[in-house]
Amino acid sequence: MKNDMQLQKLFGSYRPKLTDSEQFIRRLEKRLALIDEIRRMQAARIRRYRLAVVAAFVAGIVCGGGLLAFVMTVPPEVPLFTFGTDAGPLLFIERNSHFISSLLASLMMACCIVFLLNIHDWTDRMYSKGI
Repeated sequence: MKNDMQLQKLFGSYRPKLTDSEQFIRRLEKRLALIDEIRRMQAARIRRYRLAVVAAFVAGIVCGGGLLAFVMTVPPEVPLFTFGTDAGPLLFIERNSHFISSLLASLMMACCIVFLLNIHDWTDRMYSKGI
């Protein structure tokens, strides 16, 4: 209750000065120019973001495709990587290195495509809201 009285006293004593309309118009135009600048900066940021997403997508497809091509050219008898141990799980990974590498390359390409679609949708929604 006491805080309400203090706030009422504080705002009750506020009497803004009226200024001439020319000064008001100049300030308004300056603020509108700042808003336009912010919109241009946001549009540029969205363009850069989309370009970065496309670059990441292309890099993922190229790396995944390169890994997949490498896995397909190596003979199946030759393991892609060795651990030099007789431990059960590591020996299983070593024996199935072609399958595991193919699976990882496919997952990398699929994730790139899914992330690209999600991020593209997100930027479209952000752009349509006028942010």
